[in-house]
Amino acid sequence: MEKRNDLILADGEVTGHAHRVTGQAEVFDDDSDRVLRAASPVEVEHEEHKTISLPAGEYRTFKQQEIDPDTEEARAVAD
Repeated sequence: MEKRNDLILADGEVTGHAHRVTGQAEVFDDDSDRVLRAASPVEVEHEEHKTISLPAGEYRTFKQQEIDPDTEEARAVAD
């Protein structure tokens, strides 16, 4: 895992908005996932969504995928 220099949990590929963590935490890249380690309660903020409060702990994000109905291939969902 590689520690990120920012607290961005998820990037918006289309809108440029991001899910940012505020509080005492670290964010790591682990393959295509991100890992959040929160030493105390934190908040996840986004310009277009309600703020989410999380208790201290470790969290892993996964890239959401969708299936193309024509080719039946999986592809990443773009925000």
